Amino acid sequence: MTNPGSPARLTTALTQRPRRYQSPGLVIRGHRFAWGVRTYLMGIINATPDSFSGDGVGGDVAAAVAQARRMEADGADWLDIGGESSRPGAGELDPAEEARRVLPVLEAVRAATGLPLSIDTYHASVARQAMAAGADAINDIWGLRHDPAMASVVAETGAALIAMHNQRGRPPVNDVVSGIGAGFRETLRIARAHGIAEDRIILDPGFGFGWTPEENLEMIRRLGDLWAGGFPYPLLAGVSRKSTIGHILGGAPVDQRLEGTAAAVAFSVAAGADIVRVHDVATMARVVRTADAFAGRGNFRAIEAVIALGSNLGDREANLRAAVAALAQNGVTVTRKSSIWETAPVPADQPPFLNAVVAAETRHAPSDLLRILKEIEYDLGRRPERRWGPRPIDLDILFYGDARVETPGLTIPHVSILERSFVLAPLAEVLSGALPVLGVTASEALARTGSEGLRRHAAL
Repeated sequence: MTNPGSPARLTTALTQRPRRYQSPGLVIRGHRFAWGVRTYLMGIINATPDSFSGDGVGGDVAAAVAQARRMEADGADWLDIGGESSRPGAGELDPAEEARRVLPVLEAVRAATGLPLSIDTYHASVARQAMAAGADAINDIWGLRHDPAMASVVAETGAALIAMHNQRGRPPVNDVVSGIGAGFRETLRIARAHGIAEDRIILDPGFGFGWTPEENLEMIRRLGDLWAGGFPYPLLAGVSRKSTIGHILGGAPVDQRLEGTAAAVAFSVAAGADIVRVHDVATMARVVRTADAFAGRGNFRAIEAVIALGSNLGDREANLRAAVAALAQNGVTVTRKSSIWETAPVPADQPPFLNAVVAAETRHAPSDLLRILKEIEYDLGRRPERRWGPRPIDLDILFYGDARVETPGLTIPHVSILERSFVLAPLAEVLSGALPVLGVTASEALARTGSEGLRRHAAL
């Protein structure tokens, strides 16, 4: 008989992918979470003066914004903001005080980033205010089982729900997974009774919440038993800097648990976690990418993306070449370049455009690549302006491998690609065969649209 925590069981879990999820994914603010494709990083922002991890920003809004921007740049996919310490022995915070701490931080971070934000609270009143202030999800460490009004807030606001099983105050169990399963069933019963959409639920088994170190280790080893045992939902693992890691390392304090956290995160990924909640985003992003590759997930192999470039303000040629150089600086390797083409502007009340197309290899997800393009545009002087107005640089993702992407913020292939001769002409130089997904060549599409007003200008 196989030991529940044995290497054989872990190997079996790894070979059982792809997993069967309640839904194929979740879209929040244009960010698509495609469960089973890769592991996502949730960065922790503690708006507390007494965080166990020692990184609480308290009421320093500027520090919180700087932390959020740094985490986004380091590879976070999601940010989790909390105003109450959940360390063992911490008392329950008055909801009014919790809201006073967390709302200014959440509002400032919301203004600074387009990443999904969750509010880490088990108080319905705080959750409701946080959703109004710009949160997208509610992270309840009691899984809807503490505040009777919480489920209604989730349902009424349309929030995504991260529901944790909390073992604190519950009787001991003979089997860790069975105990977690019992808690999950209670949470899901409440969620269904209130009409919470199942495709917006993420489950957290509650590492460190009422379990012994040995039970915490078994929990992570047996993550696969949860979804295999009737819980086909994405799983979040919150192992970062926890006391179990300190226990393993002979009582190491919080500031000496980085390597232990890295090992715990890597094992969580291997065991089936879909999201890991971490403090040290830059380091753990590299850990997760490596662990995903070993587990057969993630963008280990580069994808070919095709990017359109345009400029009609300032030194147009210099703008295009600066954008190409900036792509390389952001891990996007240009492999082929078209000529630069000059075209008449649309609308006509602005200078003529220079346009080009490049093919590039990238390991960035589409949403991350889009973020990089927007940052390059900003760095090269583009600012919000009227739609279709003049601009020093314009960057668009035309294709991302042979994938289709449809989110509120990004559509691939580009919706108007077959109607734009100023894109098709340079595109025909870069892609000679049938265009991905569309099934026609750029030359065939250009013959239909016509090439009037197009002029080859220079080499890129």
